[in-house]
Parts: sequence; structure tokens; C-alpha cells
Amino acid sequence: MDTIAIVDHTRKHRPEPGVLDAIAEALTIQIERDFAPTWRVRPRRVTVGGRGDKLHIFDTAHQADDYGWHIVDNRGDPYAHVFAGVSISHGSTWVDGADAISVTMSHEVLEMLVDPAANEYTFNGLRTLWSREVCDPVQADAYRIVAGGERVSVSNFVHPAFFNPWAPGPYDRLGVLTEPFSIARGGYAIVERATSTRERNARTIGARFDRAVPKWQRTQKLEGWGRTFWRLALNA
Repeated sequence: MDTIAIVDHTRKHRPEPGVLDAIAEALTIQIERDFAPTWRVRPRRVTVGGRGDKLHIFDTAHQADDYGWHIVDNRGDPYAHVFAGVSISHGSTWVDGADAISVTMSHEVLEMLVDPAANEYTFNGLRTLWSREVCDPVQADAYRIVAGGERVSVSNFVHPAFFNPWAPGPYDRLGVLTEPFSIARGGYAIVERATSTRERNARTIGARFDRAVPKWQRTQKLEGWGRTFWRLALNA
């Protein structure tokens, strides 16, 4: 079975012994039991170290106050970066709290499996393209998986029906959403609207946030150096 390897680079926010193993086991359970059958993707095993696509954990973001992001390298191999310090600064731990590091790890791993290059969009039937990110719209919701003696928090995620304007629900794992192409409390989505063919040099990509998303996080998405910033900058 293909693997996703956790690579821990933290120094200031080191996890307790066994915590990364518990998170790896919980993410494997989530992928194999909950996610892969729903999305019909190839199951992956998450390991601590070893070969496979890489999930790097750092203390702080490189240039922005970001929880994490994912992309592919110049060979097309997916990888993700997760930043522990952001979660710790907001009162969460590696496996518990609204911003648990394990939730961000889950978020990035699941999105790597569906849209590894973070460049796919889906038409909502109403002149708007939505980025095919499976955790962003429900990023504030999580559930727990018992693994390695820990109750590990993992991210909620949308179902394929979310990206079909005519599909019946459920639209996400936890049943938070009641319609496709919608945003749960604390979630967000990158969208691009259709424009007139006569319009030139128009900025068409924007971000939609639920009102519960804090101002600092909106600023980070719009003005930081992460993927959202570059999507907007390159379409200015």
C-alpha cells in the first residue's frame, strides 16, 4: 500500500512520545474507513518517517501565520507543510482542541488525496467555479478517532455530492451542510466567477468566508504568502 510519511521538524513544540504514532494510526483509519470509500480514491497508510508522499511538520510558518498547505513538487509528487506553533498559540494541542495540529494534518492529507496540485475547480451551475478543496468549507468541524491510546481529532470533509449542484445529501462527513456549494460556520472557499467576454483584465478570483472566521485568519489567507494569496495575486 502507498504511504504518506510524517516528517517532524519541530524543536519548540515537540510532541510527547507516541503522539505522532497515534496521529498516524488515526489518519490511516480515517482514510481507509471514512474517506477512501466515500471518494473512491486509493487508500493510503500514514507512517512516522519512511518513504512516500511527505507531510512535513514545522514549528512556525515560513512567511505567514498559516496552519498548513499542500502542493506538488516539480516531479508532480504531493507534499504538505503543517505548522504546529499556530495551533499551540490558539490553545490547542497535538490531538485536542478546536485547532488541534492533528486536525490540520488530517485536513492537508485528505486534500492531497483529491486535489494534490491544489489547482482543480468545479462549476456550481450558477456562473461560479469553486476550488476542489475537500476540507476548507467545513474546516472548523472535527471528530475524534481513538488510536494509540489517544482520542485524536481529525478534520471533517465534504462528500463528492458537495460539488454537484443537483445531488442529494449528505454533503459532508458530519452532516453539517444542508446543500452543495455552501460554507459551514468557520469555513471558507476559493471561488472564481464567470465574467462577460468583453471584460478585460478583470479580477475574477475571490474568497468567501463564513462570518465566524476570525479577522486574523482572513488577513492571513488574503495577505500572507500561502496558496490563497497567490491565487488572488496572479489573478489581479
